[in-house]
Amino acid sequence: MNLSQLYYFRTLARIQHYTKAAEELYIAQSTLSNAMANLERELGVPIFTHKGRTVELTKYGREFEAAVNESLNALDKGIERAREQAQKLTGTIDIGTVYTVQDGYLPALLRAYRKRYGDGLSINLFQGLTLPLLEDLERDRYELAFTARVENRPGIAFLPVVSQSLVALLHADHPLAAQTTFALADLADQDYPIITYRPSTPIGTEVKALLDDAGLKMTACADDEISLGALIDAEPLAVGLVLDTLGITPFTNLVVRPLADVPADFHPVCLAYKEHAFKTRAVETFIEFTTAFTWDGEANASCSPNAESDSLA
Repeated sequence: MNLSQLYYFRTLARIQHYTKAAEELYIAQSTLSNAMANLERELGVPIFTHKGRTVELTKYGREFEAAVNESLNALDKGIERAREQAQKLTGTIDIGTVYTVQDGYLPALLRAYRKRYGDGLSINLFQGLTLPLLEDLERDRYELAFTARVENRPGIAFLPVVSQSLVALLHADHPLAAQTTFALADLADQDYPIITYRPSTPIGTEVKALLDDAGLKMTACADDEISLGALIDAEPLAVGLVLDTLGITPFTNLVVRPLADVPADFHPVCLAYKEHAFKTRAVETFIEFTTAFTWDGEANASCSPNAESDSLA
């Protein structure tokens, strides 16, 4: 039994398909098949049941998988620690993110992180909406995700990292555009169409609560700021309620007005991760650094010294 066999086994046990596992491992399918056959002979028990190119773990396979995962995770972490003698991290982190933090906060965070830990670590970003991002996080497509907080997600930790303002977006010649600010309550006796987020999304749920409190009803909705901007652009008298993000910048004939009765930190964005999942040293350090990172909404950012602590414990 050798180390390659164990890595091959771990991948096949996760994917449960010979062709796909071989592709991920960059080996021939015959190499993978022979390695697993040799492993079963050495163990003396069947660890897979075969259905064409797909497999399922047997009772013995499931027990063996738990032991292999524990051993290889410990080995992977030990290898990483040995490579990080000079505070230079290696490896790859896959991060899912809502695009609303990509214009300012996220670039500032990544610049500060690389300044401290060097460029030996590869970071891959995957854009999406909160709910699909969390589903992919739970499926281990990402180690981390920047999303809205969602209730009833057992096993997922949400660390608030930055807040976003809810603003009114309307045509420059809209009657309300002459005011520097106004309140949602001011719309109660008006007949302006209100366009905002779909109620089934986390931000949509938050906005709907505001509308309910003000006795207002939404007339049209979308999932993101670009789509909302298009709807508002097409309706001269509409009042859009959107997050103040880069998504609204393409609409040059629309103007932003603060909402006097909505807190500036209305919508928190969180760093989400699986609480009990194995975390590489790079992932642990990124969580610690992000927790300590502060950003003033412009070019200035800082990170407290304790961000260099050795663990999440």
